[in-house]
Amino acid sequence: MAFPEKLKALRLQHKLTQEELGEKLCLSRTSISYYEQGKFEPDIKTIIDISNLFNVTTDELLK
Repeated sequence: MAFPEKLKALRLQHKLTQEELGEKLCLSRTSISYYEQGKFEPDIKTIIDISNLFNVTTDELLK
């Protein structure tokens, strides 16, 4: 599973909307949507923030 699918799966598993996840990460809903669609890739700080939020390693998130 690629990063966009993993991000969406984790978000849904934690019962968060794109808007709610964006608020937790100080990002817009549009940014979350683009990450989930694979249109954009997050920077390393955002990847670390996502892994911390969902309590997964960056390796788990990216591989």
